[in-house]
Amino acid sequence: MFGQPASPASASGATSHARWAWLLLLAITALGAYLRFHTLNLRGLWPAECFSVLLAWQPFPQFLRSLWWGEANMAFYYLLMRGWVLLGDSEFWLLSLSALFGVLAIPAIYALGKRLFGPVAGLTAAALLAVHSSHVEHSEQLRSYSLWVLLAILVTHCFFALLEDPHRKLLWVLYAFLALLFIYTQVFGVFLLVAQWLPLLPSGARRLGVWRMLPTFAAIGVLSLPLAYVMVTEDKGQLLWVPRVSLAGAWEVLRNIVGTDVLSSQYWIAIAVLTILYVVFWIVAITGVFRPKSAGADGSSTRTAIIVLGWSLIFPFLLMTALSFRKPILYPRYLLMSVPAAVLLAAYGLVRVARSAPRGRIIFAVSLSVMLLLAWFGVHVFDGQILTSGNDWRGVSNYILERKQPGDAVIFYNFSGGWSFDYYTRRFHEAGGQGPAPPVLFPLTFERGSLERRVAPYNRVWLALQQTIPTPDSVRNDALLRETLGGGRLHLVQQLDFSGKRIFANENVTINLALYTSSAN
Repeated sequence: MFGQPASPASASGATSHARWAWLLLLAITALGAYLRFHTLNLRGLWPAECFSVLLAWQPFPQFLRSLWWGEANMAFYYLLMRGWVLLGDSEFWLLSLSALFGVLAIPAIYALGKRLFGPVAGLTAAALLAVHSSHVEHSEQLRSYSLWVLLAILVTHCFFALLEDPHRKLLWVLYAFLALLFIYTQVFGVFLLVAQWLPLLPSGARRLGVWRMLPTFAAIGVLSLPLAYVMVTEDKGQLLWVPRVSLAGAWEVLRNIVGTDVLSSQYWIAIAVLTILYVVFWIVAITGVFRPKSAGADGSSTRTAIIVLGWSLIFPFLLMTALSFRKPILYPRYLLMSVPAAVLLAAYGLVRVARSAPRGRIIFAVSLSVMLLLAWFGVHVFDGQILTSGNDWRGVSNYILERKQPGDAVIFYNFSGGWSFDYYTRRFHEAGGQGPAPPVLFPLTFERGSLERRVAPYNRVWLALQQTIPTPDSVRNDALLRETLGGGRLHLVQQLDFSGKRIFANENVTINLALYTSSAN
């Protein structure tokens, strides 16, 4: 740092390298933007996405009540969405907020990788994230996950800045602020924050200053209490659908982290090769921590970075697996917070091979090329699946709205189809559609007499049936609805399927729509 001034030639070379790095980063970011934006208008919104929009449309007092009554988990994302919907409500515009967060994560991870391991590792990490199919997938969904990944990168960047200069009070304030946004975007983010601090205790606490850390942790804890209160007291079974912990579930989590979850089993070679390459370069990155200094170990700051990133990759998975034996919470998208650590460790492993292995640069180039090509192939497959995917609630909603008559009613089971219907009803009227939409008859009591009384005032009843993951209860309720509507005053006159190819395994993406009318109609 305090050596001789650089010569003009070396300074010129550094400037040239920096210019090429920025140009390459710009190209990588442009590629990432294209992959995240070019398919946004190909599908309709899914029910959970429509729920995000409906919540953002609510008057502010009602919005706050909805958060307090059980929807606080994505509070920061919903708050941002309230501003975004003021500028438009088309599907492309609404989805573009998540895509924008996904694109911003690319230069953000470059900056973090450059800080920790140098510009080559930063560019490598940016390239891996740009074509990471799981990240692309969630950047095209109207949910909080692309924002969550971006905040994971930013809070990690601030964390390492604190390690370098713990005396800057503003950094502690910024860290607390980012940590709170991270938790209020997805509550499971707390596991990543814990993972970053645990390997530094207790020696790190003495170096950083206990009296700096305690007020920061206390502020994060106190300001997170409203979210904790809602999660504990307003649990309405939001996670009952999460499957029990299993080896298959753990494998799906790993596939999500390395970006192969969008590939079906027929592409097992691509899945295996990309997964193995990620794991190999994670191992290469982490081995430097255990080497003695005489054997070419990494420097102290690099070792710390590897340890923290290793914990960020492994600890949330292990803790969530352990907790899932009591209450299942282990699900692929809930581990997206570990994707930045996975990408950074793989990038550093590649760079480490380039620097120290025989013919390391060739291995680096070939391995990175294979990883990028396989990841791009995953994105390509995902794009093709979007074109033919099911869960076509836009098609179902528009079909009903274009053929509605006075005296109609609608039953959605899965009931969340009503969220999509509400969104597309608003779009229908904005496009010039006339007349009120049929009322949605839900919630329902699944008892024959109650169902008959509920539909008695209506001459025609539309029934939309779809269960993403069927259960014995949902199959029984489906049958009861069909028998009740078709076995009395009403009779079946029309039935059609809105089908498509599923993107993920074990999902039912076909929606069955039926119309029941009275004999007098």
